[in-house]
Amino acid sequence: RRQRALLDLLARRLESARERPSSTTLWPPTEDLGTAHFRSALTALLDAYQEALSRVVAVSESLAQLKQASEKPSVPARTDVFPYERSRRQMVARLTPNFQFQTVTPLLQQVLGQSLDKLLGRSLLSVVHTDDAPRLTQLLAETLKEGESHNVVFRLHPEAVAAPDAGRERYLQMDAVTYFDSRHRPAQLRCHFVDVTERILAEQQLRRRTDELVEANERLKQINRDLERLKESYRDLYHNAPVIYFSLDERGRLVAFNETLSKALGYPREHLLGQPYARLLAPGLRESFESQLSAYQTPGSIETRWVKPDGTLLDVWITISTVKDENGVFARSRCAATDVTEHHQLAEAVAGRARELEQANAKLRRINQELEEFTYVVSHDLKEPLRTLEAFSNFLAEDYGPQLGVEGREYVQHLQEASRRLGTLIDDLLTLSRAGRVINTPQPLHWDRILETVLADLRDLLTRKPNARVSVQGPLPAARGDPERVSQLLANLISNGLKYNDSATPEIVIGSLPGSSSGKTGTEGPHVTLFVRDNGLGIEPRYHEQIFRIFRRLHGRDQYEGTGAGLAICKKVVEAHGGRLWVESAPGYGSTFYFTLPRG
Repeated sequence: RRQRALLDLLARRLESARERPSSTTLWPPTEDLGTAHFRSALTALLDAYQEALSRVVAVSESLAQLKQASEKPSVPARTDVFPYERSRRQMVARLTPNFQFQTVTPLLQQVLGQSLDKLLGRSLLSVVHTDDAPRLTQLLAETLKEGESHNVVFRLHPEAVAAPDAGRERYLQMDAVTYFDSRHRPAQLRCHFVDVTERILAEQQLRRRTDELVEANERLKQINRDLERLKESYRDLYHNAPVIYFSLDERGRLVAFNETLSKALGYPREHLLGQPYARLLAPGLRESFESQLSAYQTPGSIETRWVKPDGTLLDVWITISTVKDENGVFARSRCAATDVTEHHQLAEAVAGRARELEQANAKLRRINQELEEFTYVVSHDLKEPLRTLEAFSNFLAEDYGPQLGVEGREYVQHLQEASRRLGTLIDDLLTLSRAGRVINTPQPLHWDRILETVLADLRDLLTRKPNARVSVQGPLPAARGDPERVSQLLANLISNGLKYNDSATPEIVIGSLPGSSSGKTGTEGPHVTLFVRDNGLGIEPRYHEQIFRIFRRLHGRDQYEGTGAGLAICKKVVEAHGGRLWVESAPGYGSTFYFTLPRG
């Protein structure tokens, strides 16, 4: 291009020199050269240069055409393209050894949803599903070595799937062949693709259905095994149940029964199956079975008596249900029988024991009545001469005291004290005999009234112990009982707590255990528990049972007054109310007496 203007100028001068040799100057002379020789050399140079220039232009034009052909593949400039690469019915692509597209058929472009100019230079792996790309890379590398590979299935990348299939998986099957150059180096890959999406999805669906079928078959096998085990369990339960099961047909024959019936009666199974049911009945009941057959064909219950081969009788209670056919006609009865022989024997034994117990209770009541009457009579008969003895002793001390002297008056005094003690013992004996029965009908106990009565009865004892204090701890629970007997119970417990007490400030506390409060009912049982606590002398544990016996004393009469009947009376009162009385105590720590009464 740089020399073209100069060459054109030289060419025009050359042409002028040829037409007018004498008048044209081709070149400024730099040295004296022959004109003919110069013209001849210059003409040869121009001819050679023009020939070279024409070749350069021709090559330039060829290069331009090749470039244009490479930019516009729709007008291929090559003559070595295979015919199937222009096919619109096949999916074919030619790849470089690094798997980049060189040619792509229109159908493959349509499947990938991209034009040729967007695909050229891109790697095949860019349109492959991410999970399948490593495997396909390895297969293509092996193809470059081995020369070919077939039936390679992979998924397209979701973004590479064209509408209207966008968003769903699409499968391609690839057959690849490697073309080598003259040095046996891989030059290109020719790949043929087939859309196998429908086939793969069908195969997947078939595999899923097959897996589901296999799973369902396994479940069915397991269900059958479970059913067989269940049948065996029910069969075992039926034949070894503690209840006798049997079925009768419309004619009253045994058509089915469990092993329990055979064992209970002692018959072999083959001796009973198909035999009349009347064979099981006691002799006196067989004749009436025919007339009572309808009772075994109606839902209900029957009590009857069976007989064993050895003649032993069994009392049985039978529950009947019926089975009907599709027409609603009686088909058979299903019966469940229970052996109640021992129950009847036990009931008769209990009834006999109840009669014996009633007789013993009546006898005991009669003895108690006689004992109370005897106690009352004896006490009354004893008190009459005792009063006479006490009266004449007083007369003797008053009228003849000076004449008796010191020793005589002492004897009379002993006689008077013994008479008073005997009177007290007789009174306690009467009280004890009456404490075992409730005088009044049990009624709600009003604790404020009861405590007021008790403190009034103990006024003399409280006066002798001015520092004594009786208190109530918390609200006392609602209870029922005989107010007079309960007052007597509290009076004895409080008087004992004050009497056997050497403290400078005797203290008595009346209360109840947790759960016995009147605000908590319905969950703590039928009784409430109360207590009387003192700060007295205390009692050794070995005497905790003895102190509730009649006339049992732990101290001498010269130390503490009393007969020893107080706690025995308290126990009688509590037991008459259906409760119990006990003590918790230790020497030097006082005593706490607990007792229970019916809940209010």
